Amino acid sequence: MLQQFEKIIVEVVEKVVPSVVSVSTTKLARVDLSRVVPLKGQGSGVILTDDSYIVTNAHVVRGARDVDVTLNDGRLLNAVVVGESAIKDLAVLKIDATDLTPIELGDSSSLKVGQFAIAVGNPLGLGNTVTFGIVSAVDRTIKSRRVFLEGLIQTSAQINPGNSGGALVDTEAKLIGIPTAMIPWSQGIGFAIAIDGIKSAFNELVKTGTIRTPWMGVVGVTLNRGLAAHYRLSVDKGALIVQVPKGPASRTGIEPGDIVVALDGKKVNTMEELSGIIMDKRIGDKIKLRVHRRQDVFDADLELQEAPRYR
Repeated sequence: MLQQFEKIIVEVVEKVVPSVVSVSTTKLARVDLSRVVPLKGQGSGVILTDDSYIVTNAHVVRGARDVDVTLNDGRLLNAVVVGESAIKDLAVLKIDATDLTPIELGDSSSLKVGQFAIAVGNPLGLGNTVTFGIVSAVDRTIKSRRVFLEGLIQTSAQINPGNSGGALVDTEAKLIGIPTAMIPWSQGIGFAIAIDGIKSAFNELVKTGTIRTPWMGVVGVTLNRGLAAHYRLSVDKGALIVQVPKGPASRTGIEPGDIVVALDGKKVNTMEELSGIIMDKRIGDKIKLRVHRRQDVFDADLELQEAPRYR
């Protein structure tokens, strides 16, 4: 039985490896006022279509002057970045090549915690490398000023520097995600962008060069009982607003310290829930927020605008 399972894994790897490429970048870095030096970068990518489109992470190619792709058969080709979204950490490259092997796409909505996952990439510029693990969790969220990644797959398959943009596949050799991040001080905690989100973003990246992301113009944290008790707040669940930059929310009078508890009548318990609902909207959509401010409760109407681009 163990030999049969081993054979399955070997067959999966043999099928996937031709679809995974090495992505090399050259960026210019200013050392001082008179000197600029080239910096080399390394990552991975996956051949998504037979007409030469490759998907990788935006952070792999961000700021690159030159991008080169090395195919599994050894061909070295120049690549053009046709679309990039820093906030989604996705980029689409185009090469001029034939006889490519596109990867077969899976369905991340049906993933189950505990099923096997195989990561194929180019860590540390060593060439294609394979690691094995399981799907540890689904629907994880990572957020910062630069990115908002939701619906992530957490996996124990080792993701090392250079694996970013590679392939996370199931035991049918179908792409279920693109590795995007790891926790450097931990072992066995890596994250991948789920394939369903990549499918929905691909056409927009190719057609427009970016993804236009709706934005309500707040920075917040999840309110909990500890915060509510410390600040003597009237509610203990919701999205606590900590910063309101110039944007849609500031024009409605929303202030730091306000608590959003519902959006369009749907209860909001966490900042992640609020952000997730907004990300599913469109630019120009009008929304109604239910807001607590000290002992007052009021509604705020605002129109979503395009998120600022951090490149």
